[in-house]
Order: sequence, then structure tokens, then C-alpha cells
Amino acid sequence: MSPEGLSTTLLADLNRYYSHHGRDIVTEGRIAIIRAMTFHLIFSRGFRAIFCYRLRNHAEKKKIPLLGGLVGLVDMLFNSIEIHPQAKIGSGLFIPHPQCIVIGARTVLGSNITINQGVTIGASPGKEIDGQTEPVVEDNVLLGAGAKIIGPVTIGKNAMIGANAVVVKDVPAWAVAVGVPAGVVNKVEIPYHKLLELTSQRQIT
Repeated sequence: MSPEGLSTTLLADLNRYYSHHGRDIVTEGRIAIIRAMTFHLIFSRGFRAIFCYRLRNHAEKKKIPLLGGLVGLVDMLFNSIEIHPQAKIGSGLFIPHPQCIVIGARTVLGSNITINQGVTIGASPGKEIDGQTEPVVEDNVLLGAGAKIIGPVTIGKNAMIGANAVVVKDVPAWAVAVGVPAGVVNKVEIPYHKLLELTSQRQIT
């Protein structure tokens, strides 16, 4: 990831913290972006953990172990979220309630993922399918509080995983999955990140 790509991705992450309030922070100018970035780095553990992950991931790719180690130390001291720097995560990650979240090393997350508190995404010992050992979560997925996504499973685009669900098999796109083990119970009509924006617009009007 180039520095330009890193900046663009971080801006997309930051914007998720504003988009559901009806704002597009990217269009508000450099001063507004700097203020927003500073505020969230100080007061938002969720965004701070994402920021640390992005820097550590960049350091891994550029083979700068000292930078990765220093950022990892800050991450460990100030955040209660464990995102492995080797995980592959698209832009627009949103962690609204940051507490006890674990994302494993070979996890792949798409863009505009929302992760609530208590979520674990990682491998199941001994399980592997076509070289995949950890979950693949496609774009625009909501992972509800306490959800566990375990092993080489794929969650399709725009799906919603309910609170405390345990996902041990694939979930199709546009599906709502709940339970232990998780099963499909409904169909998503509007992706979660868009639903947040629509709710915000209704409140404003």
C-alpha cells in the first residue's frame, strides 16, 4: 500500500464515523479532516485501533519492523482490540463499540465492514479448505455483538450476522444469519452501512 493509498484508506475509515450522521468528512476540507482525525485518535479506541492496524500493515509490507513494533506497543497499551497486522482489510472499517475484538492473521475483510463489540474472527485448529484457514468476509457486512466467525468460511456481500451467532459454515450474500451454529433466517433488503445513513437522514428531517 502506497502512502497515498494508506491516506485514502484511512480517510474512508474515518468517514464511516461520520457518514451515519449525514456528513461526508472528506468533502469538508483539510482543517475539518485534521480536527476529526485528531479527535478520533484521542477519544475513539475503535478508530485508534484501526489506525494502528493500518500503520502496522503498511510497515509489514514495506519491511519496516521497528515502526511496526513501536505502533504495536502503542496499540497494546491503549486499545482493547487485537487486529493482526497481516490481516487483509478493505477501506471503510467501522468499529462503533470497541471492546474485546480479535481479528486473526489470515482473515480477509472487504470494504465497509461494521464490527461490534466482542467479535472474534479467526481460525479453527486443523480446518483448511483450498488453502483457506480463516474467514473471508465480503463487502458491506455487519457483524453483530459477540459474533464468532470461525474457520475457513465465507460471508457474502451485504450479509448481517446477528448478536452472539457462531458462524462455522458459509453465509450467502444478502442473508441474515443468527444462532449457534448460525443459520439463515431472513434476507437483507438494505445493506447495513446504507441503513445507518438512511436512519440518520430521517432523524435530521
